Amino acid sequence: MSPAALRLALLALLLPALAAAEPAPRATPTRPGGSGGPPALTAAPRIAALSVTRVNGVDHVSLREAAALLGLQFSWREGERRLALSDATGKVEFEIDSREVSVRGLRLFLGRPVIARNGAALVSRIDFERLLLARLRPAQLGPPPPRPRVIALDPGHGGKDNGFENKRLGLREKVLTLDVAQRVQALLEARGFKVVLTRTDDRQLAPDKPTDFRMRADVANRAGADVFVSIHFNSLYPDTKTSGTETYAFTPPLQRSDRAWGPIEPDDTERAPAPVNRYDPWSALLSQSMHREVIGALHSLDRGQKTMHSAVLRGLNCPAVLVESVFLSNDAEAALAATPEGRQRIAAALASGLNAYADALAALAPPPSSP
Repeated sequence: MSPAALRLALLALLLPALAAAEPAPRATPTRPGGSGGPPALTAAPRIAALSVTRVNGVDHVSLREAAALLGLQFSWREGERRLALSDATGKVEFEIDSREVSVRGLRLFLGRPVIARNGAALVSRIDFERLLLARLRPAQLGPPPPRPRVIALDPGHGGKDNGFENKRLGLREKVLTLDVAQRVQALLEARGFKVVLTRTDDRQLAPDKPTDFRMRADVANRAGADVFVSIHFNSLYPDTKTSGTETYAFTPPLQRSDRAWGPIEPDDTERAPAPVNRYDPWSALLSQSMHREVIGALHSLDRGQKTMHSAVLRGLNCPAVLVESVFLSNDAEAALAATPEGRQRIAAALASGLNAYADALAALAPPPSSP
């Protein structure tokens, strides 16, 4: 290679690194598909045409512009901290510099805070496309999946993995999750769904947790599952006061999980999408349906819809969530899970959430063509 050719080759190698090191403009208008996020998901053309503003290297969209496109009323005055989108079905409330959103009365935690720049309220493009749009206007997501026929239920833990133990009440999470899953199975099968359980007895699918988690996803994938719900019970022991319901989907690429926003937690952002990230918007719709039904049935405290890098969700080929219905570390909530009647209430709530999700997809399906 000649010296000139060698210099050109070296320059070609260095340019991407130099470009990555260059500080991004703080608020540069761009068009969709910029480098501040993963490729845009399939959506209605007018949604894909939303203008994008880059702030600190992250693509954002204007909530005012999004509201106009979605047929929602936008309410905010510059300088105020709170803003809202609303229609006849309810209100979605945001707060500047906060990740927490109230979506028609249910708590949701975004991957990034809503921000104010140059007189505009902005939300990250990833949050808008993958977390919000399904909850606001799912018809704008593009063709929906078919109404689910095969539902995979994952009773958390098993075998030597007991999960959390409330020793005072003699409760082991692995026993409760299997019992609830079998109750959900009976309810769903009575409604015509085919149900597969990742375990049907007290076992781990593999001796180590990482392999066990992967095998649970494999069970669902081999069965051709259309949706996956991992069933768990929560704990913050030795904190015995905290109570409530949490629902988790898998964290979108280029975002931190909810837990990584803690003051001493490391940034766990992943750049490459996991297989289950292909279904992020539909997992968001599933999360909303499950969360609403569980909280409504149990009258539990709403601790929010969140995301995590869950190993059991990562490899799935369908929309998926993990539900922590109540806290076993809270004796009052553990007492509910301790009785067959309480577990039946939890199972009925989970089954209702799945049925609500299936009905939502059916409502989004195009009408059958005339012969």
